[in-house]
Amino acid sequence: MIHNVVVNLKNSKVLHGYYQSAGVLQDPTAVPPDLPTSMTIQPEDGGPDVTFRLEDAKAVFFVNTFTGSPSQQDVRFFDSLSIHPYLWVRIAFLDGEIMEGRVLNDIALLTKNAFQLFPVDELTNNRSLLVPKTSLSTFQIIGLLEAQAAQAQREVA
Repeated sequence: MIHNVVVNLKNSKVLHGYYQSAGVLQDPTAVPPDLPTSMTIQPEDGGPDVTFRLEDAKAVFFVNTFTGSPSQQDVRFFDSLSIHPYLWVRIAFLDGEIMEGRVLNDIALLTKNAFQLFPVDELTNNRSLLVPKTSLSTFQIIGLLEAQAAQAQREVA
């Protein structure tokens, strides 16, 4: 399937063109579930194909048209809210075991190959777990936890 894309590279260069995804997607508005480590874009203006490494991209935008609106302001509902330090998550391991717990709400959750999970049950023997991401079948964010709520939970136990 061919997709209209706008690629913002980390070097501030912007590419407008067409990306041919592998596989057959039924829905024309669907985007590929994952991107390759290297992508080739057919430029909108008909120039030679441009290949770039995904790690060099800031973002790949799948767009309806290449004509943007410079006056467009993105809607952001949560600008006035504070960032919660913990996420309450439910994880399922590949062997079927399911656990819930707290994880820190920071970029390390995305960039590291493992994360630290603090059990919700304060009476458990486990203080924390280091969970390799490769051991999981699912990861769900259930909610947000305030630092004070997490601290109060520890003080009650």
